[in-house]
Amino acid sequence: MKIILPELGEGISDVEIREVLVKEGDSLTKNDPILILETDKASMEIPSEVDGVISKIHVCAGDKISPNDLILSIKIHDDNITEDNEAPIPSKGTQPNKIESEEQDIITENNTLEKSNKTIQEVDFSKVLASPSTRKLARDLGCDINLINGSGDNSRITREDVLKYVNQHLSSGDTTLNPSDLKKILRDEMSTIKKEIVDEISTTNESKDTDVDYSKWGLTENRPLNKIKIATGNNMSEAWSDIPQVTQFENADITNLYKIYKNLKRSNKNKGIKVSLIPFYINFLVQTIKKFPEINSSLSRDKKSLIIKKYVNVGVAVDTLQGLVVPIIKNCETKSIKEINTELTVLSKKARNSELKINDIEGGTVTISSLGGIGGTYFTPIVVPQQAIILGFSKAESKLILNNKNKKMKNRLILPFSMSYDHRIIDGALAAKFTAELARLLSSVKLNG
Repeated sequence: MKIILPELGEGISDVEIREVLVKEGDSLTKNDPILILETDKASMEIPSEVDGVISKIHVCAGDKISPNDLILSIKIHDDNITEDNEAPIPSKGTQPNKIESEEQDIITENNTLEKSNKTIQEVDFSKVLASPSTRKLARDLGCDINLINGSGDNSRITREDVLKYVNQHLSSGDTTLNPSDLKKILRDEMSTIKKEIVDEISTTNESKDTDVDYSKWGLTENRPLNKIKIATGNNMSEAWSDIPQVTQFENADITNLYKIYKNLKRSNKNKGIKVSLIPFYINFLVQTIKKFPEINSSLSRDKKSLIIKKYVNVGVAVDTLQGLVVPIIKNCETKSIKEINTELTVLSKKARNSELKINDIEGGTVTISSLGGIGGTYFTPIVVPQQAIILGFSKAESKLILNNKNKKMKNRLILPFSMSYDHRIIDGALAAKFTAELARLLSSVKLNG
């Protein structure tokens, strides 16, 4: 029986094998781990689906494999079923007699000769020089490619030659296609040619970037990007190209919130749990989403409707030595600040130790990026695909603020934050209302007593 790599999740097309946990001859039971795989941002174990003995391993550590690739062959614990799903060997009582065996040999030999002759005929018949796509175009247009004069090297026939030939014979009606079918094929062909031109221009531009010899102006160092940075770069480029993005900026007075946070941090007895401001941000974010549910949505595939999610799964960007990863805290609408804080600590540790699983990074509905521990006033984070917003929290700063009641200046801790949003889903008015409400909640925290 053959064991293949199952589907791993949406958008995952290839993975690298970190470790092979078994060897040939090992006995397996169902759910025993076979491999440890590593995607761009997570790792996972692949278990056995059956009981049996491994007869051959087809992969090794470091290989890149895709869903439906063969992993190993296993002889399952059933005498009637053999390796690789082969048919059972018949007993002596059912062996074919000698005449039947000789007849089968003759049939097999004749079939082999027929296939060989057919292949020779096909090669001899294709005397004209043309690519397979050009030959297909000629067939679709109902013309004989042998009658077309090629303009390419060694009289090679190009697609332009086929189109020219068809145009010349179109007025005389010398075609097996009706005009509407012909027009459709010509339109499709022109679209293909345009796409190839764009791809060629894009490739040329890329080659211009890579062809620059920077070392002629001074000393350089070539430092390869790791997989996480490459994947993040590709995802961000795609998001920037596909999503029309706008950023809204706002301030919140977190003087009281920060005092509560500092008190909790001082009284925290569990050294394994790091107290953070982010769980407070998430709690107020969930409350704001309840008032503006369309913020927690995605566009449908046909871009004609919104898919509004009744759950709030918050992705939190975590800086690691390998690059930025975004674990997901699930169902934040059902969790307390303490529960969110505990889960954030666990996920952050897993991220920094490269122990995140696929389930840890899937299913986000909104994302938070916080630079509070580093610095900066405002920044414009890029919206994650299939989400509508991403929030960017900067470093809070002390500022003198005029008190409207007594007209006196007071020192307050002001948190600058921003929200980038998908303008196909959210307009400017909704974005302003949402950030204003979030700022109001962050600023309205009351001190006990």
